[in-house]
Amino acid sequence: MLKYFIGLFCLSLATIANLSCAQTELLSTAPQISYKIISERSHKTSLFTQGLEVKNGSFYESSGLYAKSQIVAYPITEPEGTWAKMTAPFTQKLRIPDRYFAEGLTLLNNKLYVLTWQEGTAFVYDANNFSLIKNVNYKGEGWGLTNDGKHLIRSDGSNRLFFHNAESFSVEKTISVKYQQEAIINLNELEYAEGFIWANIWHDNRVIKINPATGDVVGVINFSAIAKNLKLKDAESVLNGIAYDADKKSFWITGKQWPKMFLVKLN
Repeated sequence: MLKYFIGLFCLSLATIANLSCAQTELLSTAPQISYKIISERSHKTSLFTQGLEVKNGSFYESSGLYAKSQIVAYPITEPEGTWAKMTAPFTQKLRIPDRYFAEGLTLLNNKLYVLTWQEGTAFVYDANNFSLIKNVNYKGEGWGLTNDGKHLIRSDGSNRLFFHNAESFSVEKTISVKYQQEAIINLNELEYAEGFIWANIWHDNRVIKINPATGDVVGVINFSAIAKNLKLKDAESVLNGIAYDADKKSFWITGKQWPKMFLVKLN
């Protein structure tokens, strides 16, 4: 019996691997978007990044894992000196209750929305002081979160994106993300910028550009070179953070437990 279950587990892993390889090959045929690194800064490796936003000169970031989840805020501009950078405190920090695994976050109307992975709960905080405003419930898993100025947009690890009412959190519509009519799965951290949805793919070094009206993938950015240069040893230290800096018209990217963040300009 044990061998039977081990066999099923291995078969599942092989199926996932095959799907991932097929998706990688498919996305390699999509329009490729090049980029230029404008600048970089340090990133605390204690942060298991699940969501990232830029607003009013600060980063807002959610960090996951059970009994370790938190949300933090810190300035985009770093202090000078290696020691100062390493020891610079967060301007705001809030631990999430231990039974929750924090996931994506987004800022809308001065409210900070934070998903949880499998708990079906989203927290709504005052962005000024991280005081809790309310909890809301939803069905399914929470992975990435962004907003288009009206709706909260959630991923759940599949190829679907859910558009939630910002007040009630009810689902008002969904779209299926695809390229050449093939589903693109494992959608994770999200950003909405320049009229498109930008999505990290779980355990992949690429970000895809999505038409929010149709769900079609219209471009792919490959950040493999950046990830490779970091020489990360933990298999879970994957690309998973994208935030649009409107002032610079560029994107900040980082990942789980990454030591750096990069400001990139798309070509």
